[in-house]
Amino acid sequence: MAEKKGYVEAADFVRAVTIVSVVAVHSTWYMANGGNWVSSGAILSLLHFTRESFMALTGFVLTYSLFGRRLNWWEVWKRRYRLVLFPYMIWSAAYMVAFGSFATLGVFFLTYGRNLLDGGAWFHLYYLLITMQFYLILPLFLALMKVAKKHPWSVVAGALLFQLALFTYDQYFRGPHPTGINAYIGDEVWTYTVYFVIGGVAALYWPQIRSWLKTHMALVLKLSAATAALMLAEFFLQTYLGHNMTMADSVLQPAMVPWAIMTIVLLAALGVRYEAARQNNPHRWQLVKTIADVSFGIYLVHPMLLQYWTGILASLGWYHPSFWLDGLTEALLVASSTVLMLIIGRTPFSPWIIGRASRQARRSTRPSSTAVALATNQEGNPTVSRAQES
Repeated sequence: MAEKKGYVEAADFVRAVTIVSVVAVHSTWYMANGGNWVSSGAILSLLHFTRESFMALTGFVLTYSLFGRRLNWWEVWKRRYRLVLFPYMIWSAAYMVAFGSFATLGVFFLTYGRNLLDGGAWFHLYYLLITMQFYLILPLFLALMKVAKKHPWSVVAGALLFQLALFTYDQYFRGPHPTGINAYIGDEVWTYTVYFVIGGVAALYWPQIRSWLKTHMALVLKLSAATAALMLAEFFLQTYLGHNMTMADSVLQPAMVPWAIMTIVLLAALGVRYEAARQNNPHRWQLVKTIADVSFGIYLVHPMLLQYWTGILASLGWYHPSFWLDGLTEALLVASSTVLMLIIGRTPFSPWIIGRASRQARRSTRPSSTAVALATNQEGNPTVSRAQES
């Protein structure tokens, strides 16, 4: 029998910060002219760790909760797909109804079917598509984690080399009309190989990694600063060499790999300290816990609220590119999305809409403190547009 594992509160911290950063990415893109201002482009290049962070969380959560257990894969898939597939279908339809225009009902359903295949109903729904792809290959991934249990550095190094080669191809050799490998850039599960692997390996060695993070914060900060400098240097170099800014701050490029990895490590190190604070006083930092709990719902709804918000500003004549407006939009979106998801979370429709059991149902089936308690619907939710994360 596999050993029962305790709740990893550090993962809640990583999840909460990542989803808030996802909202910041989209707010900056909409409100601070992210596609045209050099300053906002530079900010976006640093915020684009979010997609990778959620992929790493997905690898971590699933490895932590499933590795070493005897699994009925049909049951595993049924449970996992139920938590993602129905919200994906519902929110795809919701975005089409809210912002689409269709001549006939037949055209709507034809478009809806195509959107379900490619995540095209709205720019952020691709993430759910990737999650479902990952669920499909989960047996192979856990088999890889068995190898990683014996040879962690070799597996991580191999994944890292593959990632760098793939992103080099994506950024510099892919061309405007791609075919073959990564033709659907960013929508294919192997696009994020190293992040899934890092998350999985971290789950295998979490006690040792937690101990290391407690004592090496200074080193983590220095490496994070160094990779941030590399990311910004790449951004400004590409910008001033004549590349468009969307390419310069792209998620899918080699310079993003060390920066995203170190940001994930930094968030984990901060998460370990958050975890210690919560253990000493479970009522501390409750807002972080709340945002983490509803992060999947925030991810699903915030682009809709953002679209309505920009429409209101435009109708009043108040819409203009501004970092001040960006900050206000970020705060409003996080607050309103969180409140809305807490309300939905109290209804029996919660699992269908946000992939999470209602608050009352969770209370009636709450596991013991030693049970595996990572939220199975929050694996990596979150990030961003295809041009960019998430």
